[in-house]
Amino acid sequence: MFGYVTADLTRLDEARQARYRACYCGLCRAIGRDCSQACRLSLTHDMTFLVLLLSSLYEGEERAGRNRCPAHPLAPQAWWEGPWSRYGAAMNVLLAYYNCLDDWQDDRKLLGLGLAGLFRRGSRWAAEAYPRQAAAVTGGLEALAALERSGVPDPDGAANRFGRLLGELFVPDPADRWAADLRICGEGLGRFVYILDAALDLPEDRRRGRYNPLSATDRTLAELEEELTMLLGECCEAFERLPLVQDVDLLRNILYAGVWQPYRRALEGPTPTTDGGSPHGTRPL
Repeated sequence: MFGYVTADLTRLDEARQARYRACYCGLCRAIGRDCSQACRLSLTHDMTFLVLLLSSLYEGEERAGRNRCPAHPLAPQAWWEGPWSRYGAAMNVLLAYYNCLDDWQDDRKLLGLGLAGLFRRGSRWAAEAYPRQAAAVTGGLEALAALERSGVPDPDGAANRFGRLLGELFVPDPADRWAADLRICGEGLGRFVYILDAALDLPEDRRRGRYNPLSATDRTLAELEEELTMLLGECCEAFERLPLVQDVDLLRNILYAGVWQPYRRALEGPTPTTDGGSPHGTRPL
């Protein structure tokens, strides 16, 4: 369920690609500084979107530079950090830690157990700094695990649980004037990601006899497009109500094109283009 919220770089010019990559590198630096160097292994693109979103909404001073790192020891990489990089780092590590624990508890994956050990220190810091969000992650994943143990194929119930989890992470301050739309944006995105992930995993899960909330459906991946579009539409409507200026084109690229990349690849393979993301629809471009 992680790694879907990423930019479609083929639709971005060089300047916006550089901005996106520098945000990603800044998030990685924040994870290493605030959590631990080992926690940098947990980095995904999902929280890069959240950092960009909150930075655009609330603004704030940014720091930038170029540095080498363990992943790029030869060529210095551009990075920037803002006030929300620390928050994104905490949310990234919380999700990664509990997802790894879930992999171990459900499937006895040794890799999950090992990574959870590496991420434990950082997750404790994140949970202490953001207890409400940590409770949302643990409660949401426990609810999903209980549904999986029941064996009942309930895609709406499962998607709603994951949506509520992600929606809570999108809200740094529940008293803020923009909290309602941020929560709706996160919830809609979470439901979309959950159903898309389940749809892409369905053939393999059926072969292996594993639980999948869509196991009772006879719809093909292409026939799920309308439902996916509706789920993402809830997110995008709330997103468009937010007073965003900085990086809004980049954020729209992620929501209107980037998140559809796994779906498009599953149907027909990648189809590179050079135009930008459009705010006028939520179907895959």
